[in-house]
Amino acid sequence: MFVESDFLFALAKPSDWLQADAAAAVEDETVYTSIVTYAEFLQYFYDPDVGEYTLPVAELVPNLLELVPVRPAEHEEALLAAAAFIGDHGLTPHDAVHAGIARIESETVLSTEQEYDTVGIDRIPLDGYATDGS
Repeated sequence: MFVESDFLFALAKPSDWLQADAAAAVEDETVYTSIVTYAEFLQYFYDPDVGEYTLPVAELVPNLLELVPVRPAEHEEALLAAAAFIGDHGLTPHDAVHAGIARIESETVLSTEQEYDTVGIDRIPLDGYATDGS
């Protein structure tokens, strides 16, 4: 059964009005979700004003993936990489997911975001691309 972000919130928050329902569903159903749901989850707990997460998402994501896996499986690997990038380097939610996908796909990223350089993702700078002809 496909679940979306409110299901993840219910499992992850210290207290949530849907927590018992989500826990019961995990016991009774085979649940799964998408990388988009986890991206929404990461964004929800990210406070851009202070550049930090309000919950320890780098620790929560691997645990949640045990309960609520992602299809396709390659995207689960990308999320585990994203969680590591968040925990080790403090990447923002979307940059972490993009970096995770680039890592598992062994892809180069065309971007102005220098954070990819710090996590070992090959990057070609977008700014100047038209004149450099990279």
